[in-house]
Amino acid sequence: EQLEMIIPSLLQGRPNTYTFTKALAESLLQNEAKDLPVAIFRPSIVGAAYKEPLPGWIDCIHGAAGLFIAVGKGMLRVMKINWNTVADIVPVDYVTNMLITIGWITALNK
Repeated sequence: EQLEMIIPSLLQGRPNTYTFTKALAESLLQNEAKDLPVAIFRPSIVGAAYKEPLPGWIDCIHGAAGLFIAVGKGMLRVMKINWNTVADIVPVDYVTNMLITIGWITALNK
């Protein structure tokens, strides 16, 4: 009960402990790695490939991919959803290309 009471003050306006710990890790990097070429890249939900190595390629069925597979195979036919919610899914090849680009730009500019 005591923990539940102090969590809102610990979160500092963040919606949950997940976003809080991400912010904590980023703050630690910014404070402790000032002299290093560090960039923080946080893609949203990573989904199947758009083009590379093959359209639709994915190496696991966790997260959104598992949901899509279950729907596609007819295993999941009914689901309660909020039509106003956006699932921000980015293809894995976009994420990979952006990560390579960010690393290159960070190395050149720091």
